[in-house]
Amino acid sequence: MKLKNFVSAFIFLALVAAINVQAQFNVTGSINGRVVSANGGGVRRANVTVINLQTLETQTRLTNDFGYFRFNDLPIIDLYLVVVSSKRYFFTFSNQLVRFTALEHNVLFTSDD
Repeated sequence: MKLKNFVSAFIFLALVAAINVQAQFNVTGSINGRVVSANGGGVRRANVTVINLQTLETQTRLTNDFGYFRFNDLPIIDLYLVVVSSKRYFFTFSNQLVRFTALEHNVLFTSDD
């Protein structure tokens, strides 16, 4: 009887540990930010791409009329490259590496012209 209780307790603890590990890897966050011109105005319809450097999965968004963008539900255990491009503006610093230190990470891109 003691062995049966021990095995049941062991299985229960193993399941709890597996659920905790699963929960840790399902935590997601967001990368958001703004693309602005040299004078500080928002750049609309700029392409912003996020690349997960572990899986190489990519997502692309266009900035809104004020230059803002947002990517949700990104696994926070991964490293990301955020890249901006625009038909009208040039960016010397057109990419940034992001490693989450919080559930939300903000980036800013400023054009040269």
